[in-house]
Amino acid sequence: MRLIVTCAVGLEDLLRGDLAHDGAQVTVGGDGELLVDGAEPDALRTNPMVDRVALPWAVGDDLSGAESLCRAGGFEEPIAFRVHERDASRREVLVESVEAATGWTNDPSGWQVNLVPQAGRAEIGPLAWASRFGAMERLPATTPPAVAAGVLRLAKLRPGMRLLDPCGGVGTIPIVDALVRPGSGLVVDLSTESIELAQNNIRSLSLEDRVFAEVGDATDLDLADGCVDRVVSDVPFGKKIGSTKANDTLYPGLVAELARVLADDGRAILITDDKRRFADVVARNRSLKIVKETPLRYNGVTPTAFSISRVRARRR
Repeated sequence: MRLIVTCAVGLEDLLRGDLAHDGAQVTVGGDGELLVDGAEPDALRTNPMVDRVALPWAVGDDLSGAESLCRAGGFEEPIAFRVHERDASRREVLVESVEAATGWTNDPSGWQVNLVPQAGRAEIGPLAWASRFGAMERLPATTPPAVAAGVLRLAKLRPGMRLLDPCGGVGTIPIVDALVRPGSGLVVDLSTESIELAQNNIRSLSLEDRVFAEVGDATDLDLADGCVDRVVSDVPFGKKIGSTKANDTLYPGLVAELARVLADDGRAILITDDKRRFADVVARNRSLKIVKETPLRYNGVTPTAFSISRVRARRR
């Protein structure tokens, strides 16, 4: 069965490698889109880089495969569907034909299968990210969890490592990490509202023993030197949150704290769309260097994930 699997633009190769390792045949079908043949449902269900899963579909096609995928996603009740079609008359005809062919119920607000004729696909609700891992409370600039999962992969976290997100918002990055890796995570943010939402998310996913959230300043962290193995953060771009002028203060202070709290073999991945300003700040720091830049695209923004490591002293 061929599937259409979506992820954030820029993370296609990472996800393709994962699915190929699990035995699937995978090609890139477009930006943020993979065409997958022979994938085990569990490989899709458990991979947090997978945002959505769909079947290629045209009007009149058999939909038994869509029902099978809903069952593989753990949905056991009768299937409901909707038809994503603006033209009311065409939508009514399609609804009637699908009801007759499948016995499903049309429910635009509570569907498991979303039929999109213009895109030629049937989207599988039980395999969407929130259905697989759990919904989280969000704010307007919250990092999408599938993006967080891919950026975490760039950090090369190992079991038992300590993760810090110093601009953590509602806690998405450490929470997504904790869903798939044994280890601890700390969310720090200046906003009391964000930390309260982060704590709600941590509780709702039963991660209180491994992910912690506290109000704090990314430029003045209450942490010991060298105590963090990895830092992964979606820092303010100066658009929805903060300002580019504020970044003139935030970025130098943040980078200085990274240099202080990272372990000797530590690594940091920071996402920002204020790219030149951030790269210039890192270049002026004698302890850290940018080793890789990964362009991303999601939610109408085009940030870069900067991979940062320590500068190694030259041997004499």
